[in-house]
Amino acid sequence: MRFATLISWLLTASLGAFMLRTWLARGGLGRERARVGGLPPPLIFGHAGLALSGLLIWSGFVATGTRAVAWTAVGLLMVAISLGLCTVTLWTPYPARRPGEWRAPTDESPVVVPDNPAGVDGSPDEPESLVTDEMIAQLLAEPLRTGRPPPISLNPEVLVPIAHGFAAIGTFVLAVMAATM
Repeated sequence: MRFATLISWLLTASLGAFMLRTWLARGGLGRERARVGGLPPPLIFGHAGLALSGLLIWSGFVATGTRAVAWTAVGLLMVAISLGLCTVTLWTPYPARRPGEWRAPTDESPVVVPDNPAGVDGSPDEPESLVTDEMIAQLLAEPLRTGRPPPISLNPEVLVPIAHGFAAIGTFVLAVMAATM
């Protein structure tokens, strides 16, 4: 179990190192510092530093078998995962948009409800849009053609962080199991 955790931790660290290197090479550090409300660099480097420190301490547990060392590594892993979740939460745009997706501008004006919803003669006001018999007949004669939805395409840039997250969860589970045995 110790070695399985070590291998899982090494895989997770490799994926994380790849993401960090790519982010730094593409100027992510300068871009985040230039943005108002950008990710603070201590968050990213703290996540990576704690994960690497935990990996080194876990290696010490594999060598010695001391339970206190294992639980120290698990504690560091918990903090590193927490910082990783903070990073993902701050980086993920909300509401998420697909590339090229159009969104109508939102109208922040309040909704005005008339005091008297009935007209002068007591009948309700005419609705703004009507569905006519001609429209229904046209839809029945020639239904809308929706076609197939586009196939789901997975972006490799998205797969690496997802794999990193799942590997981190697996590493945590393995580490807790190994520390309790």
